[in-house]
Amino acid sequence: MNLPPEEGAWLETADGKRYPICGSCSLGRTAANTILLESPKVSRRHALIHLQNIGEPWLIDFGSSNGTFLNKRRIHQPIRLTDGDQITIGDQVFTFRQPLAIPDEYKTVVTQRTLREIENIPCWLLVADIRGFTPLSRHMQSEDLDVLLGAWIFRCKEIIESQHGIINKYLGDGYLAYWPDAITSPEEIVAVISALKELQRKEWPEFRFVVHFGPVAMGGVASMGEESLMGGEVNLIFRLEKLASSLGEPCALSETAHIKLRELVPVRSLGEFELKGFEQKCAFFAL
Repeated sequence: MNLPPEEGAWLETADGKRYPICGSCSLGRTAANTILLESPKVSRRHALIHLQNIGEPWLIDFGSSNGTFLNKRRIHQPIRLTDGDQITIGDQVFTFRQPLAIPDEYKTVVTQRTLREIENIPCWLLVADIRGFTPLSRHMQSEDLDVLLGAWIFRCKEIIESQHGIINKYLGDGYLAYWPDAITSPEEIVAVISALKELQRKEWPEFRFVVHFGPVAMGGVASMGEESLMGGEVNLIFRLEKLASSLGEPCALSETAHIKLRELVPVRSLGEFELKGFEQKCAFFAL
């Protein structure tokens, strides 16, 4: 199969200036951002464009006061971008360009090659998800929901990155984060768990999270600065998050995560469960 040439994505202004997007591209008023926007209508850390799922660009607002607009509509959760989309932040209007989208068959080849050529890397995985997001969105003003969700995502991002973790994927009303085990201590994961549990004690918004440990295949499009996580362990943590939801548990650990953390965090057993797509029963623990 002939693979497409390496093509990138970029933001383009009305006067033709281009800002390439590689991995993640942050926009805001401080110099720490990838794209600096000097306007009082722009927040210090305003928004992010993040590449995930092998070349898929997503737009995320960080709870900015004046909002982020996609095709003249304010966004209130992470949303997929397509070539030609118009993004407005403050007074600045960008056109998102990705002339050559990565076809599904190419993603399949990348996945197959990755699984053959790259060893599975032991990783900590964490999935978080807002509880009852759909009814929440029905009962809140759009602008309030925008700020609520964006501020929550940004605070979670700060917590995870403060312990050297990486948000790999944004999920509309949640996210997937990871830490390679080789450069991560159990104490760092405990610090993340503690900070997220403290965040859960606040009134906004209610969310759940699940922590897992296992071997993960990593791959993606190198020219785009992206890492995609693949394999059965990634599928497992999403199954476990759904299980936590059905059990009404706000935070939980898989058996392998529990073994790795040992006595560092108190847990109670929830029992063993059969999960679709997995032969053996999975032990599950509440934090």
